[in-house]
Amino acid sequence: MSVDQAAETSASERLVWDTPVSVDGIDAMTLPFAGPETGPRALWDMVDAVAEAYQVPRDLPFFLILSILSTCTGGRRVARIRPNWTEQVSIYSVTALPPGTRKSPVFKAVTGPLHEVQAELRQQIAPQRDQNLAHRDVWTAKVEKLKKAGDTSMSALADLDGALMELNSITVPALPKLVGDDVTPEHLGHTMAEQEGRFALFSSEGGIFTTLGGRYSNGVPNLDLVLKAWSGDHWDSGRVTRGDLTIENPFLSIGLTVQPEILEGLAEVKALRHSGFLGRFFYALPRSLVGIRKPDGTAIPEHVRDAYRDAVWALGHIVWPSPEAELPLTEEAVQLLDDFHEGHEPRLHPDFGDLAEMADWAAKLPGQLVRVATLLALFDQPHVDRIDATWVRQAINLAPYFISQASAAFRLMAGNTSRTARPRIVLTWIRRKHLTEFTVRDVRRGLGGQEWAKDVEEIRAALDELEDLGWVQMLPQPDTGSRAGRKPSERYAVNPAAHRPGSVNSVNESRGAA
Repeated sequence: MSVDQAAETSASERLVWDTPVSVDGIDAMTLPFAGPETGPRALWDMVDAVAEAYQVPRDLPFFLILSILSTCTGGRRVARIRPNWTEQVSIYSVTALPPGTRKSPVFKAVTGPLHEVQAELRQQIAPQRDQNLAHRDVWTAKVEKLKKAGDTSMSALADLDGALMELNSITVPALPKLVGDDVTPEHLGHTMAEQEGRFALFSSEGGIFTTLGGRYSNGVPNLDLVLKAWSGDHWDSGRVTRGDLTIENPFLSIGLTVQPEILEGLAEVKALRHSGFLGRFFYALPRSLVGIRKPDGTAIPEHVRDAYRDAVWALGHIVWPSPEAELPLTEEAVQLLDDFHEGHEPRLHPDFGDLAEMADWAAKLPGQLVRVATLLALFDQPHVDRIDATWVRQAINLAPYFISQASAAFRLMAGNTSRTARPRIVLTWIRRKHLTEFTVRDVRRGLGGQEWAKDVEEIRAALDELEDLGWVQMLPQPDTGSRAGRKPSERYAVNPAAHRPGSVNSVNESRGAA
């Protein structure tokens, strides 16, 4: 070992390290726990009980429940903020977790009451549907009989006209179908038209992203209905050859649980990003609990399960079948929202806003918070006729969490070409190599397959950010004096926390960042 190398080693050992800050925001904000400022206790009790029973992050049941509550409203409640601003309570959510994290059993546990509501609504309408079907068959047979008779007398034609009027007056209601799985956009349109324009997609897989991205349409994205069903805008299929479909006020809810890899690179699909599709979702990328789970999670208490089921039942039987109604925000609630907007808007500024790279999502956040506030109110009081400041304040208190999770998701969706993803890529490489020290040249060699890593200045920029966050420290450069030859590459020491099990950002190893 040379004198210079010995000096560097000594310097590395003398470094003082602080706790590092998350490199991509995944651990910067966790889902708040139940309290007077977070919403109905019964909702949070169910979130906590499911998380404990199945040993999963609390984010998973929370976002699924939000989408389930949205589904049960059936688009029949609209929040009115101002005369020119309304929000329907459509919720699109996606929670990303690696395989083996028990997404499917959680999915089943929280969606169970929704399927019960669907079954009960079908039972209620079945007798009327059967009667109308029978009457339609009778009048169809009558019309066919009169047509086959070929009698063109005035009385016979009058009988035929009367039979046709009776036949056309019979409406056979579709059996209620609140929720479905992965469907094509064309099938979705037909189903929503049958269901008075409302439906929900729930899936423990991410097929909807590839389907909407053009899997069944030669790579041409088909997003129109999903985009308009989030905001309730008039939709027309415009396909006469397949039967023209029109939905005046489409309403859709989406609840997805996917693997993180499904999200990687989505933001680089221009049709998904530029259309505003990705900006309509709530996102969660919680840390997996695999490796620290208890073998026997506590069962969901019966009273917690019943309270949740009762709330879903009330929405499904009181709100879903009811006429549409507006829920105005009180003056105090509007003022709270305005105060939030005043502080939030500068963060979208294209030059200096910290949310500029995800402005398509962040610009929708005030309206999204109104949707959450409305669902919290309806969960607690299905007959509520206005949204007061309590509910809006509870939703606003969740805003930092929503922002931090969306920020992490958009960095993941931006893929490895995003400048914001580069520090994460370098950190993942450090962890995989179990490095305690490295040079800029080492990074270039290790990540040279990525175009950006061929530029030394881009590598240095990523390392500067890692140093600011406390993951690495630059070591003193050896004095080469007047010796000829290539200048030594900058050497960095690695915070020991990078290699501790369960440390901040250790979850990134499963994301294929490098």
